[in-house]
Amino acid sequence: MSQEYIFEYQGTKQMFFDSLKKYPNNNDTFFYFDNYIVKLLENEIQFGVERAGHSGGYWFIPQITEYENIIEFRGEIQYIGPVVNRSKIQKIKDDIFVCLICILFLPITLLLLFGYWIYNIINNRKKTKIKTTEDRLFDLLENHLGCTRKQSTNT
Repeated sequence: MSQEYIFEYQGTKQMFFDSLKKYPNNNDTFFYFDNYIVKLLENEIQFGVERAGHSGGYWFIPQITEYENIIEFRGEIQYIGPVVNRSKIQKIKDDIFVCLICILFLPITLLLLFGYWIYNIINNRKKTKIKTTEDRLFDLLENHLGCTRKQSTNT
């Protein structure tokens, strides 16, 4: 089940584009800051929220509705990644190889995890909360781009 997110920006589309210009960009169409990406295309804006793997990631690609001095962004978070074209036999070979590597390195991994656990106990370290994809979306649109969250609905 995916979730729809709705944000409002107080201002016109041009004011939103002008507010983006304070961030590092490439030809005013590709903005990269604080591990976020904002990509401007002809009729849409794509917000890169979180990386996932080598060349994939989670993107918020909203429908944009412009009212009187208000822009509404309405959409869902989508995973966009590379297309993998492997045969069934190649997938089975890869899975067997991964299993063998895991079995081989399992004792070393367990030993390192035990050492890390002891290290944290000695130094009394607290766990830091990891941001979810949704938290990162809220951070980008509310804290960096000045939008306000309207509501969330399940679809």
